[in-house]
Amino acid sequence: MNYNRFISKCIIALLSCIIGLTSCRDKIPTNEIHYTTIDNSVLPFNFGEGRIMSNSYVPDKNVCILKLDKDVTEIEKRAFSRCSSLTSISIPESVTEIGVDAFCACTSLTSITVPQSVTKIGKYAFDGCSSLTSISIPESVTEIGNGAFDGCSSLTRITVSKDNKVYDSREDCNAIIHTESNTLIRGCENTIIPPSVTEIGKYAFWSCSSLTSISIPPSVTMIGSNAFRGCSSLTSITIPQSVTKIGWGAFSGCSSLTSITIPQSVTKIGKYAFDGCSSLTSITIPESVTKIGYNTFRGCSSLTSITIPPSVTEIGEETFYDCSSLTSITIPSSVSKIGWYAFYGCSSLTEVRIPNGCNVDKSAFWNCPNVQIIRY
Repeated sequence: MNYNRFISKCIIALLSCIIGLTSCRDKIPTNEIHYTTIDNSVLPFNFGEGRIMSNSYVPDKNVCILKLDKDVTEIEKRAFSRCSSLTSISIPESVTEIGVDAFCACTSLTSITVPQSVTKIGKYAFDGCSSLTSISIPESVTEIGNGAFDGCSSLTRITVSKDNKVYDSREDCNAIIHTESNTLIRGCENTIIPPSVTEIGKYAFWSCSSLTSISIPPSVTMIGSNAFRGCSSLTSITIPQSVTKIGWGAFSGCSSLTSITIPQSVTKIGKYAFDGCSSLTSITIPESVTKIGYNTFRGCSSLTSITIPPSVTEIGEETFYDCSSLTSITIPSSVSKIGWYAFYGCSSLTEVRIPNGCNVDKSAFWNCPNVQIIRY
C-alpha cells in the first residue's frame, strides 16, 4: 500500500514538472511579441517604448518574433493598425494596456490571447478585425473603451472571467456586460440577452452581419446609439414595452429588416435610427413620440406607407429622404414644422395632405416630380 502511494506521488511530481516546463517554454519573454502572418512575412512596427532589437521570422518556431531592448508594457496606439496579413499574436504578461486602435483593421486576425496583466483595452482597439472569431476577457481588465470590438463581424464566442469585478458574461450569454450598470456593451451572433440587462449599449452589435434575429427582454429600457448598426442580416426584432428610447443610428444599415413595431413606451427616436433600412416596408410610430428627427428613415426605399400620429409636432430635416416607394402621406394637424429635404427624392409620392398652419421648408419636397400638396 505504501509502495502504491509512493508511485502515485512520483507520477504526480513528474506531471507537475512536465506542466511546469511546458509553461516556461510557452511563456513569452517580457521584451518580445510573437506573431504570425499569412505568408510568414515580417511586419513593420514603430514602438515608442523601446528600440527594436530584431524583428524576424524564426523557422523552427514557425513564428515571427519582435524583440525590444526593454519590457513591453503597452501595445501602443495604432501599433498594429491595418496589418492586414496578421493572423495571430501572443502578448507578453508584462503588458497592462492595449491602446486606442492598436489592432484596428487587422482583417486576417483570427485569434488573440489577452494576458492576465492587461487592465485596459482602449477605444476601437480591435475595430474592423472581421476574422476574429472569439475573445476572452481576463479577470484583470477593468476598462474597455467605446467601440473596442466594433466590426468584429465573425465573432461567435465571447467570454469574461468569472473573477472579473467590472464585467461579466452572466448565464453564458456570449456577451460582455458592464456589471454595475447591467449594460450589454458587446454581443455577437450567438448572444442571448439575459433578463437582467437594462440597456443595450452603444455599438453593442455593430456590424454583426450574421445576426438574423434577437430577443430583447422586458428589462431593457434603452437601445443605445448604433447598437445594431450594420446588422445586414437582421430580419426581425421585437422591441419590448419597457424601452423608452431608441438611440442615434440604432438600426441604421439593417438592410434586411422588413418591419418593426415601436411600442407606446418609446418617447424618443434618435437621428438616423432606421437610416438605410432598405427592406423596411412598414413601420408604426407610437403616439408617445413628439418629433421624428434628422434622417430617421433616410434611404428606406421599400417603405410604401407610414402613419404619423397626432402627437408629432415636428418632422425633422431629411427624415424621409430617398424613401422612393412612399406613395402618400397625411401630416396630422399637430405638426407645425417640416424641415429641409424632409421628403427629398420620394419619387413615388403623389399626394401629401398638410395642415394650413404647418411651416414647410421650400426644399422639403424637392425631387418629388409627381407630388400634389393638399392643404387642409
